[in-house]
Order: sequence, then structure tokens, then C-alpha cells
Amino acid sequence: MVFFVLTHRLAGSVVPRSPADALIFQSTLLFVVLGSAVIEHKFTRPADSVVNALMGVISLVTVYGIAGGPLWWLVAAYCVLVLLLSLTCVVVSTGPDVAGWRRRLADWTYRPAVVLGRARLLYSVVFLYAVFSFYGLRQSQTAVLVVFWGLFMAIWPLGIPELLSSLGSSKVSAAAVGRVIRLDFPNLLRIELNPGVAWDPRSPVLYEGPDGRQSLVLPLYSQSADDRTLATGLTVPAPGAKVDQLQPGYVYPAPATGTETDGAVCERLGGNAQSKLVGFVVEDSRIPAIRFETWRPDLCREGLLVWCPVEGKRIFYQVTAGATDEESLASDRHGFQCATAAQLGLLDAEHGFSKYPWLPSINTPVFCEPDAFGENEPTVREGDFVYGTIPGTKIRIGGPFADAADSHTAILGVTGSGKTELALDLIRYALTKGMKVICIDLTARYREKLKAIPYKDLSISSELSAELGEKLFEAETGSYGAGAEKKALKGFREELRAEVTASLEGFLTATDAANQLGVISLDEISNTKATLDVTELHLTCLLHFARDHQGKCPRVLLVVEEAHTVMPESNTMGLGDYDSRGLVSKIAQIALQGRKYGVGLLVIAQRTATVTKTVLTQCNTVISLSCFDETSIGFLENVFGEAHARLVATLPRLHAVVFGKGVRSERPIVVEIPFNAAKAEP
Repeated sequence: MVFFVLTHRLAGSVVPRSPADALIFQSTLLFVVLGSAVIEHKFTRPADSVVNALMGVISLVTVYGIAGGPLWWLVAAYCVLVLLLSLTCVVVSTGPDVAGWRRRLADWTYRPAVVLGRARLLYSVVFLYAVFSFYGLRQSQTAVLVVFWGLFMAIWPLGIPELLSSLGSSKVSAAAVGRVIRLDFPNLLRIELNPGVAWDPRSPVLYEGPDGRQSLVLPLYSQSADDRTLATGLTVPAPGAKVDQLQPGYVYPAPATGTETDGAVCERLGGNAQSKLVGFVVEDSRIPAIRFETWRPDLCREGLLVWCPVEGKRIFYQVTAGATDEESLASDRHGFQCATAAQLGLLDAEHGFSKYPWLPSINTPVFCEPDAFGENEPTVREGDFVYGTIPGTKIRIGGPFADAADSHTAILGVTGSGKTELALDLIRYALTKGMKVICIDLTARYREKLKAIPYKDLSISSELSAELGEKLFEAETGSYGAGAEKKALKGFREELRAEVTASLEGFLTATDAANQLGVISLDEISNTKATLDVTELHLTCLLHFARDHQGKCPRVLLVVEEAHTVMPESNTMGLGDYDSRGLVSKIAQIALQGRKYGVGLLVIAQRTATVTKTVLTQCNTVISLSCFDETSIGFLENVFGEAHARLVATLPRLHAVVFGKGVRSERPIVVEIPFNAAKAEP
């Protein structure tokens, strides 16, 4: 009001007609007022400086013909300098990835641009130049305009505008702790806090939206941006009666006295009193896996069990990866840690984890549970084999291994990862389920590890093993096709076959405790081809008996330790002759046909690259401990998916990814295998 009265008195019209008056009143003094009171009420951005400098240059150009001179060039140079600085800052700061020289240039130009380009400063320089250029030092108009400008500039540092505004505001409005500057649908608020306000996660605030609805805001984190503090919070329905006299778009202290406990905060968000809020869902989440910004990075780790409320149900996920990320908040960036969690689904005792066909909304809270979670949950059925627990919980992961044994199982892992101990547990479990177990042991460890269990030695004698090796050597090195040597080898094989058949029949038909576990040791056979020969012989005899006695032959679990030795990939076994390749192919086919007659495979290997894929691809339950080689990772991608396949390279000892028919989970899951000191390696 004062400005427009002053313009009418001194210029003769509210809209000045001469270029000089237009520069003084419209192009400079008006922008000092509007820039301070409206456009840059809180702070100046580089983009504001661009507009201010450009308007200053344009205003000066209009009076160049009547006031051009050294002083004009000096003021114009100042405006051009500000324009270049602010424009450079805006250009190099634009885009998703601001780093390197762009980040350095933005940091160097930011402060000069926002300080020199402020409306009150830039337009004041142009205003004073115009006043003294057109009215002179001794004119009354000069005195009036300078006094008005001086008083206007003085009231801002003194806080007089805020004092005048507060006189017309209610007590409740004066108590606001911040102003909402952005709403990220559906429930995330970005708030500009008043100076000195603490953003405590245990002290919720109250927010009233433009539609009059009130929400409780749970503080998450805050950061400094320019000369202000920006805070982020999650909104939930406000409890109790509506609070009167709140101004829409602002947040206020919640009516409740004291601070909220962590449990109460989680309950407000839809969790339990024991739950802990670890983050909220962000963009690029999908049904198989979600991404969430970590609010509590100290609680996050690989394999962590988390959950989200989805359509009123609790859907579980497991963290498989983590990364850093950032987002733009005005001219500053907010850096954070982002986790990726694969869906496990709904949890119940009947089915374990089952897939859920949808995903949570963006900004949905993500919770984790305490270490004792699942202790009293019936997560496995009676009679299931328990592989272990989900890391950080008491939730047991099990499955009907005995029922799924004839669908074949593979245990993969580097030396020392714990695969042999897990295999021994599966053997003991299979024996309790009435299965016959035959172990092909190349390491001579099974007899020692299972010495507490009566077993029958199904191995051929060391003398026969040595004689087989000699005859194989003679057949390979004999002259003129080695006809006589091969004939002798064939006859010897028939003798061995009769002996092995009798031994296996006696083992499979016996019902006493000493004939439940059989061990075939191959540690004394040094010839690789002899190893293949003996293995093929036992498998053939076993398959023939199971086929000829369907309905009478007991179910058999065939355990193959160091599977790369007896079921090698043809291009890695070190033998290129036709007979060796034929033996490997025959062993694989016999092993796979055995599933029709109740003979299941338990394959144990260090690397998938050295084991025939004919067998591995038919294993419907895969248990992978730590693996590093790319061939294994590539194979596991086809079984688990990329996220879990890449995860196995960083698994600690006695941790495994399990998936398949023998596991009560429709998705791969990371488990921690319990450590048993009694089974530790000596």
C-alpha cells in the first residue's frame, strides 16, 4: 500500500510512463518489495538469482540511451556476472548424477550466486543507481525514495514482518513446529522445520491437510538444506478427537504428553509393540522383491527377515542386497542406504512360506522382529527335517525331505562351508524315516563320522580293487587292440557283478538295524577309470534289484560324496577316451532312472562346473552353502534367481540358500544351520 501511494505521488501515476520512472518504481523498487516479501521469503535459490539478474539486465537495457555511461556499465556488469554464476550453478546441478567436476563447479558457484543474486541486494543496487542517476543527490524525490527503501530493508533483520503476522494468528498457529513443503504419496511428508525444533523419532507431531483431515506424523530423519532444516516423517491416522484451530499445511506438537516408545510408534504404523521400524518402501519395488530406504541401518544385515503390511496381511521378505542411493531435496541431496529384500510370502504352519501375488504401496513401513521371533510359532510339521532357522530369528525352516528324496537333492559349497555335516544330518534323518541309505564315500570320512550307527560295508575288497585297476590298465595298453586283455576284463567284471549283486540283495532285504546304512568306500582306488567302473557296477545292480522288486524293495537314499569324481562333467574329468565318457553317461542315466523305483540321490559337490549337468538339473531340491566360481553362480541363477545366486558368494559358514520340493517355502530362503560342537571337524 505504501509503495503504490508513493509511486502515485512521485511519478504522477501508479503505472509510470517515462523509462526513468519505470526503472525506479516498477523494475527495481517493486521487485525489492515482492522479492523480499513473497518470492524469497525464506531463502534464495540459484534459479531465483537467474531470474533476478536477467530482469536487472533487461531493465538496464531500456535506459541505456538516456543514462549510458561508466556507472551504467558497472551495474550492468554486476548483473551479468550474477546471471552467469547462477546460470552455471543451475545447469551443472541438473540431472540424476551430479559428481566430479560438475559437483565441484556447483559448489564453487552456489554461494556467490545466491548471495549476490538476492532480490533485496541486486534490485537495491539497480534502484540506487537509477535514483541517483535520474533525480540527483539534492532532489526531494531522492530523499523520500531512499528513506522508504532504507526502512523497508531494515524491518527484515529486525523480524518486524513476523511480529506483525503473529498479531493476527491464533495461539495454536504460533505453536507450529514446521511447514509441509511436499507430500510423497501416500504417507511421506517433507517438512521445513522452524529454527531450534528437535526432530525426535519418539515425539510425533500433528498435521492437518488441505482437506481438513488430521494425521499423526512419526519423525524419521532430518537434514540441513541451504539455511534451513528439512525433516521427513510418516503419517498415520490421528487418534482421538480432532484438534481445533490448526492451520492447514503445518505441523504441530501432538497433544499427547511425553514421548512415544519405539513399540508405540510401531503400533501406530501397523506393527507390533515388539517390532522395529527399519525403513519404508521406495520406487522400483516389484512383486518378487522390494526396495526400501533404511531408516535404521544399524539393524539391517544380509539375510534379515522383514515384513510389510499388504492388504491387511503380513508379507515377509528377506534382505538379499544393499546399496547406497541419493535423492534431490531442493538444491541439496539426501544420501541414504537402500536394501533389496526378496519376497518369502505369507507364513503359516501348514504350508510354510507361500507366494503372495502383490506388493506393498510405496512408502509402506518395513518392520523387523526381535531375535526371539518365531520361538513359539509352529512353522514346521511334525516329522519334517529342519534345515535351520532364518538368521536373527527362531523361525525354523524345514520340509518333507524323506518324501521328496526320490526327486533328488544337491548340496553345493566350498570346502569348510559345512556341506558334509549337513549331509550327515540328512542321512541320520532318512534312517529314522525307515529309508535305506547307501553312501559312496571317496573321502573315508563317512565311516568315522557315522561310527555310532551300525552300518554294512558294501565295498569290494582292496585285493579286487587292485586287480580291477591292473586289468583296466592292461586293456588300455595291450597290443593289437588288446583283445585278450579286454576279454579277461569282461570276465572279471562279471565276477564282480555277481559279488556286488549278492551283497546289495542281502543289504536291501535285511530288516535288522545293522543293514540300514551301507557304505561303499572308494578311497583305495587310485585309477579314476576304476572308480567310475566300480560306481557304475554298484548303481546298475541297485537299479536292477529295485526294478525287479517293485513294491518290495525299500526306499533307498544314495549319497554321492565328491560327486565330481563319480559323476564328472565330461570335459573336466581328465579322461577323453570313449569308454570313460560312456561310463559317465551310464552312471548319470542309472541315477536318474532310479527315481522311478524309489531310489533318490543326495549329490554333494564343491563346484557345479565339475559335475555332470545331466544329474544336477534333475535335482529338485538344491541347498547351496558358500560358492564363489562363476559357473556355480550361473547354474544357481536358473534355480534360485539372480538375487539369491549372487548372495551365495558372501554367505558365512553354516549359512545356506535352500529351495525345492524338500523345503516348505515357495521361494528360495536363507537359513542358518545350527552349530553342533560335537560334529565339528577335529
